[in-house]
Amino acid sequence: MQKIQIKRKECTLDKELLELTGNVLSSNPDIYTLWNIRRDILQLFKKSNDNIEEMSQVYNAELHLTEYCLKINPKSYCAWHQREWVLLTRDDPDWQKELELCNTYLKLDERNFHTWDYRRFVVSQCKPSLKDEFDYTTEKLMDNFSNYSAWHYRSKMLVELYPDRKGGRPIEDSHHKHELKMVQNAAFTDPDDTSAWFYQRWLLGAVKTTIDLVNYTVTPTKNTFAFSKHVDKNYVSAKTKLLINNCVVNGEWVSCTGNCYDVLWIFQHSTPITKKINIKVEYEIDNGQKQIIQGVECKEMFYIGKNQIKFERNYSEAVIEELKDQLESCRQLLNLEPDSKWTMLTTTIFLHCIDAKAYHTEAIQNLQKLKVIDKLRAGYYDDLIAKWCIEKQLCSDYENADLALKFSFPSPVSSLPYLQYYSYCDSVDLSNQQLTSNIFPSLIVLQHCKKLSLENNNLTTMKNFPDLDLVELNLLGNEKLDRNEIELFTKKYNFNIIY
Repeated sequence: MQKIQIKRKECTLDKELLELTGNVLSSNPDIYTLWNIRRDILQLFKKSNDNIEEMSQVYNAELHLTEYCLKINPKSYCAWHQREWVLLTRDDPDWQKELELCNTYLKLDERNFHTWDYRRFVVSQCKPSLKDEFDYTTEKLMDNFSNYSAWHYRSKMLVELYPDRKGGRPIEDSHHKHELKMVQNAAFTDPDDTSAWFYQRWLLGAVKTTIDLVNYTVTPTKNTFAFSKHVDKNYVSAKTKLLINNCVVNGEWVSCTGNCYDVLWIFQHSTPITKKINIKVEYEIDNGQKQIIQGVECKEMFYIGKNQIKFERNYSEAVIEELKDQLESCRQLLNLEPDSKWTMLTTTIFLHCIDAKAYHTEAIQNLQKLKVIDKLRAGYYDDLIAKWCIEKQLCSDYENADLALKFSFPSPVSSLPYLQYYSYCDSVDLSNQQLTSNIFPSLIVLQHCKKLSLENNNLTTMKNFPDLDLVELNLLGNEKLDRNEIELFTKKYNFNIIY
């Protein structure tokens, strides 16, 4: 190693240095510095040698070295990277040979993700039949279902091979159904193996989704627009138009949080907002069609426009029927293994996917059981409970004209998903939950809130509390809050703080 470093400092990039680095790498292929040196040498050789055949032999020797090193450590990042570099650098790469090499390596270890990653690289260069590659993953999965890499590779090809061109879904119905059947066989073969369950979760999420403008609020002092997903300024300005008395209003879009992507955007303009005017928003949905959301004057000079709320996933009838069949199979397996967490979680996901409203109570009960069975992931199940409970309440809240938010769930929640959906509320009651001070940054979307209650939660500090235009803040019942900190907090803000 000392001799290598000396020759490198002296810029003596010759065959001797190539031999020295090769000898060391044959013992330890993970010294990435030596691979860097070899690349410098090979590049120098290429510049000074016009003989294609000789350079081909040099590159072949380098490939042989990487093969030898990969026998020592089949998961050597350095050796795999060097092999990729050689093939991209040389003028005559044999991609078919590389594909055969991948086949050989995956026979030795079908779960080596380095080989799968390299295979994707080779395929991207030689472009073999996508169907052949898809069938190859089937073959490997039949050998061993517990193969994350094969499932992942399969998912990438599935959406390319079988897109639903008519319905606009990521996967054509018959193949979506076929994959669900295949993954069920894998999951039931070994219920404790996680790879098939994760692929199944991906399949359930492989549905058509859209970005929606969920609500907007227009007042004389502030105008906000809430979206179902994070969007950037270019998206908002291109898709959204505010019309007052049928005239388009020009202005500037500002992120609520100051980030490039946000779920709530503030629209700054100079058009006066008065009583009894016609306010509406023209929003271009993802398929290019225009959607008109009419504003309603809920109180004097306080206009709100709400979109239709829908959280159901857009499954086809064929897929729904398959999910129902698999739900019944999961129920049977649960009877045999009542503590199988993956079976119970999948059962719960099926219930939510098939009919979230009809099965809501059963799904929440299952999640509560999972918190006991799988204690290490209790926080994850708490988040799912909060998400699904708020989804259910949102649908009813959007049907009335109430400007107040108050959660009414069987058990308290510890997170606040979808809070931007309530950005129009002037009174927000988050009392008697299990919220911590970590939720403070998310409260920034409550731009029209005047009265906020965080009574009887688990707050520990007032740091990172957002700058809201409140009239009243209730902090009673948060026993871990330091009284001195609250008193300093009261001096910073001029609204009424109850503590």
